[in-house]
Amino acid sequence: MITKEKIQKFFEVFNSLEISWQLYSLAFAYLIITLIAIVLKWQIGMLLLLLLAAIVIFGLFNFNNFFKDFSMVANRLSNLAKIAEEDSLYKSPIAVIIYDTNQRINWINPALHQVFDAKDILGKSIMSLDEEFVEALKLDSSQEWVTIRLEKSFYKLMHQPNRRAIYLLDTTEENKIREDKQFDQVVFGYLFLDDYDELIQSMDDNQAAKFDSELLNDLNNWTNQHHIYLKRLDEEKFLLLFNKLILDELENEKFKTFEAIREKNHLKNIPISISLGIAYSQIERYQLNDLAEQAQLNLDLALGRGGDQIVVRSQDGKARFYGGKTNPTEKRTNIRSKLVFQALVNSIEQAEKVIISGHKYPDMDSIGSAIGLYRIVKHLGKECRIIVNEEEFNHDIVQLLEMPQIKNEKHLMFVNEQTALEIRTDNTLIVLVDHHKPSLSEAEALIDGHDTVIIDHHRRSEEFPKQTVLTYIEPYASSTSELVTEFFMYTGSNLEALNKFEATAMLAGIIVDTNNFSLRTGSRTFDAASYLKSRGADTAQINRMLKEDLETVKRRNHLIEKSVYLSEGYVVSCGEEEIVYDTITAAQSADEMLGLKDVEASFVIYKRSDEKVGISARSLGTINVQIIMEKLGGGGHLSNAAVQLKDKTIEEAYELLLSKLDIDTGRNLNESHTT
Repeated sequence: MITKEKIQKFFEVFNSLEISWQLYSLAFAYLIITLIAIVLKWQIGMLLLLLLAAIVIFGLFNFNNFFKDFSMVANRLSNLAKIAEEDSLYKSPIAVIIYDTNQRINWINPALHQVFDAKDILGKSIMSLDEEFVEALKLDSSQEWVTIRLEKSFYKLMHQPNRRAIYLLDTTEENKIREDKQFDQVVFGYLFLDDYDELIQSMDDNQAAKFDSELLNDLNNWTNQHHIYLKRLDEEKFLLLFNKLILDELENEKFKTFEAIREKNHLKNIPISISLGIAYSQIERYQLNDLAEQAQLNLDLALGRGGDQIVVRSQDGKARFYGGKTNPTEKRTNIRSKLVFQALVNSIEQAEKVIISGHKYPDMDSIGSAIGLYRIVKHLGKECRIIVNEEEFNHDIVQLLEMPQIKNEKHLMFVNEQTALEIRTDNTLIVLVDHHKPSLSEAEALIDGHDTVIIDHHRRSEEFPKQTVLTYIEPYASSTSELVTEFFMYTGSNLEALNKFEATAMLAGIIVDTNNFSLRTGSRTFDAASYLKSRGADTAQINRMLKEDLETVKRRNHLIEKSVYLSEGYVVSCGEEEIVYDTITAAQSADEMLGLKDVEASFVIYKRSDEKVGISARSLGTINVQIIMEKLGGGGHLSNAAVQLKDKTIEEAYELLLSKLDIDTGRNLNESHTT
């Protein structure tokens, strides 16, 4: 007998069929055709209706048989699916663990016995298994596989807590193939002995021969230990050939051999250091010439950052830095300043216009060096402007530009970004001072498509303008103002002497960047300061400009008061989320925190006016804060660096900094005690 329940069951089964919608479509089409036939020729329409009635009557009389057959098919498919599912789990190469709410193992398939060497683990807690296996369960792997190592084998693991299921796929063979492929992947490198010529010249023949022999012996021991091909190209430069597997080993140990070589020689008062540029390809087909070119670029980057470091980068990848923990020695000479100045003059003379740009939120060094270069360009008879954003000026910059010598002329010297975009031509030269990252530049919108000159004293980073015609980066200089001052001192040209305002601006830049000649100060720094003083630089005016109001002093002292000691000579201060600090206050706080007992490096984390979180880092030189800031996306010097973080809170920035320092204090900001 046909019942309502049977009809509902029939349609549930019918609707579960993949062809159900096609059958519904056919029935609907049949009805439409029948209606059309009735309208056009009723006899045919009636025949179609009779056929439909016959089908319905046939269906009603055979409904029970249809329902029975559908049920049998559905049950058979369900049983087959269940058998297939159980069979696939039982015979699958994927090891499966099913556990209960108490994390005790209820069921495993045979594949799991191979994972744990046929140990009887049924009924045991999953937390009692292999330590690395337990650690992997804490990772978020419910949607994708994570790779782990158990004993000598590799596995991909997926953990689905909602199903209380763990899946393990043996990938040992896959990893072996990958390692074999790395064994065949060529890595090309150049090794450079920093300051080698100067060191040899300072020794007698016996000392030089002994030093060279011992150094070569150390390098040969290193290459033999790691199976690296080493070929000396000249006195200072070597070629390296090895494979990707060896490179991974060297990166895991962070190229510790070179630090040992440096320390060994420094104990003998021989300040040797070594720089490496290493390149490899991430694609299967590559040319050795391309690798050699990339290795040279990486070596240039290492030397541009001050040497004593290793730069590893694939052709299309991001650079990885190792070493660079020592202060660079001063290497520039009067001759180099003259050569750079002549190249600068040639670039200016070939340009129609010149636009000079400092970095965003400019300091005295950025503005001072830009003003010095402005004088050079104007002397050469070229139209020139300095691009600035007056809303980013600190109080000292404002006071500098209010000096009587410039007050009525600054509208001819400075322009904003919009005006610079309007006055530029195709043959405009862009000069970046006190920075080289386009993302930090006031001229960011103008750099692409124009020849660019860089004059900077910060260590070179990966981010770099593409169309540079002259690069003068000297990490050994105290400031960019010092570099620009030397153009006037050592060029021997007929440049007009600096006026009092220009000399004052550049001396202020040197004073600010050296923290009143206490940081990164060499003999050439004092020579530059002496020259600027002879040109009328007003130190009394500089002192007045750099004076602080009481509120600034209180804010700085507040940051120092909030400082906390971390392990290994680190101290950090975190401002409040709701209080905005300027970069100078944060930097000065970090400087003063270096004076605290047992402190080698200081960090100030603060809220900026642009809604970013800034970190200002300072060091006495034993810790390279530039590398730490680069890990966070920033940069700077070995002893002076910073970073700006988007979409981060003070707490998140603090935890991020600790992760890069490899420090776990076991406390959060609210629990930290102050000094």
